[in-house]
Amino acid sequence: MPRVLTDLAPAVVINCAAWTAVDAAERDPAACFAANAGAVAALAAACSTINALFVQVSSDYVFGADATRRQPYREADAPGPLGVYGRSKLAGEIAAAGCPRHLVVRTCGLYSVGPSGPVRGRCFADTMLVLSGERDVLRVVDDQHCTPSYVPHVAAAILALIDRGATGTFHVTNAGATTWHGFASRLLDAAGVATPVEPIPSSAYPLPAPRPPYSVLDLARLQAAGVEMPDWRDGVAEYVASLNFSSSNRESGSCVQSS
Repeated sequence: MPRVLTDLAPAVVINCAAWTAVDAAERDPAACFAANAGAVAALAAACSTINALFVQVSSDYVFGADATRRQPYREADAPGPLGVYGRSKLAGEIAAAGCPRHLVVRTCGLYSVGPSGPVRGRCFADTMLVLSGERDVLRVVDDQHCTPSYVPHVAAAILALIDRGATGTFHVTNAGATTWHGFASRLLDAAGVATPVEPIPSSAYPLPAPRPPYSVLDLARLQAAGVEMPDWRDGVAEYVASLNFSSSNRESGSCVQSS
């Protein structure tokens, strides 16, 4: 890939590739770091050679160690990843900074519409819609605070930052905050699905990788650059509208995760 970059000499390189299987990262940290840090270092070196702007998409999972946190994280706040995935993304940020012209974009809870309709496991939103057609009730954690972010909104903000000549680290999510339970509830309501969503603590749904209990990102620096983000609820509405989703077609899969 770096050789291709030196041949093509693009002005901007946006790295959207990543190992995002958070739980699998705990079982294979070497492969996770190879994708999220090693490959980033190679891209950063190539971009340095051709004087390209290197844009690295990172994650809210670089935070989370502060169990008492209830204030959105600013770009200058000290990171504290909890698991392999978060540590690998932080290593990727450090590698990206090796390129003189770099832009690190931290985002959170990415979801978008796929070409085949909602697909279980593709993203949280898709999974909730699929499961709502298979189960009488959904049980979703309500003690992890974050900001689910609609990919088209994040992509537009990244392009706006590039147009403005921004460099350094920026937080780019939808505005506001919720929990995964709040997200699922809003999603099903917007889709006209009546399946109940029961709030549960994280302890009731143990997973191999630890999740940040609070990873809301502060958008002040993004706003100072002239970029305003839609509320997370607007992202849900646009996602559902793009699916043309109704409770009658959810089982057929007529429409699916995250950073």
